[in-house]
Amino acid sequence: MALNPVAYTEKVVRSFLKYQLSTYPFADASFHSQMRTLLSLDHTRRTPLMKGPYVSLSRPFREGAAIKSLAGQGILHPSMTGLVSHATLYGHQEAAVRAIHDGKHTLVSTGTGSGKTECFLYPIISKCLALKDQNAAPGISAVLVYPMNALAEDQLGRLRELLAGTGITFAMYVGKTPEKKADVAGQRLRAGASRADYRAALKKAQEQRQEVAVHPAEERCSREELREPGGQPRILLTNVKMLELLLTRQKDVELFDNARLDFLVFDEAHTFAGAQG
Repeated sequence: MALNPVAYTEKVVRSFLKYQLSTYPFADASFHSQMRTLLSLDHTRRTPLMKGPYVSLSRPFREGAAIKSLAGQGILHPSMTGLVSHATLYGHQEAAVRAIHDGKHTLVSTGTGSGKTECFLYPIISKCLALKDQNAAPGISAVLVYPMNALAEDQLGRLRELLAGTGITFAMYVGKTPEKKADVAGQRLRAGASRADYRAALKKAQEQRQEVAVHPAEERCSREELREPGGQPRILLTNVKMLELLLTRQKDVELFDNARLDFLVFDEAHTFAGAQG
């Protein structure tokens, strides 16, 4: 249903005026009557108690370098051109990618919908692809820390789409992560399955209205898998409390044994305050 901006504005104005009258009533009848007159919708366009409405236009973000160009410069792995859906980055994304590639501590602060996740995710995946080319030993390269499990689960879905068929392992280790392989719900794809296989399986599940997860072969779905020799994922999603447990709990000590730890990411960093910070 289309939104009528004029009618919607009038509705907002009426609600605001009603709020003012009910929240800040005058005990004096004369003052209350004057206030009602000032806040009458017929006079609102002239009342000093309210301005607007205003229209704000969102300007597009400055365009940055193309993925292909960054790959040609050695900033990103060549295979990123086939993994990334957008051919060109925003300017702030390019600046972050270059800074991370140079080994600098990087803080990304920009508006909603500006692609903050890509700022750190692309350099991480690029590094993992390079490690794969080098036949590097298993070990965690990146730890992504989230303040809420819901954010970690959202990122998990994105990693499934990006990393299916790449051979880059990843996992989410939070309180709800199953203990045993047998406890993992959903569909597990065979080893060697491609991104196309993942998308086909996901589409089929959606068409059949099956609310089940589709796990690429690259995903480590249970704690049992993570604790197996060589089972450490390249990318680990977790939260602050679980990370503390993983670093101090004896049964998980091998998870960080010989870990590379090239990247440590705190998403929504402004939420890490007080004792948690």
